[in-house]
Amino acid sequence: MHNRKGTRTVVKSTYLVFVTVIVLWTAAWLAKINLDVSFAWLTTGQGGFMYWTTAKIILWIIPSLWLLRISGRTVREVLNLENWRSWLGWGGGLGLLIALTGIIPNYLSGSPILPTEFSFSLLNVIVIAPTFEELLMRGAILGNLQQEYSFWTANIVTSLMFVVLHLPGWYFMGVLYSNLTQPVGGALSIFLVSLVFGYAAHRSRSVMGGVLSHFLNNLF
Repeated sequence: MHNRKGTRTVVKSTYLVFVTVIVLWTAAWLAKINLDVSFAWLTTGQGGFMYWTTAKIILWIIPSLWLLRISGRTVREVLNLENWRSWLGWGGGLGLLIALTGIIPNYLSGSPILPTEFSFSLLNVIVIAPTFEELLMRGAILGNLQQEYSFWTANIVTSLMFVVLHLPGWYFMGVLYSNLTQPVGGALSIFLVSLVFGYAAHRSRSVMGGVLSHFLNNLF
């Protein structure tokens, strides 16, 4: 357990690490754009997948592990795999509720409910993104902020940070303005589902609750 001064140091360090992650994540996008000109392989599905997975390990996972360390927590504690009934229930239940916003419209329009073919982009969306983003945002950041704030305050702050994490990608893909101005499907939707991911992790006492609900949301 941290004393008051130690807790504030953890929280300040968490904010500083997040700002650093955003700066480096923006740099990773700039590097990718420049490297694509010289290395055609990086523009392929496999090449892009390898680049972004490596970047996320370096820029998201390593900082996550450091944030856990300074907070006195371990990866095993954050995963809490032994509590599988709880994270299956909360993560699966809340994830399916969110997924209905994709399942129902697709069903009514006659569109496929599930992905119809495998791609590296799909692998990123349903495996890498839920796992890496949740370890960083819910496992490391939300858990650290809860040492200083109430759960809901920490969850709201973390969800705002989750939106910010998406801004560099939206900018370089040319969809920043539309995602910030469209009430549904853009930043507001990202913020709201992030609150759900955080609640799933909180109630299940495992980041796996957030991972599972995030996975189901992205899958559908």
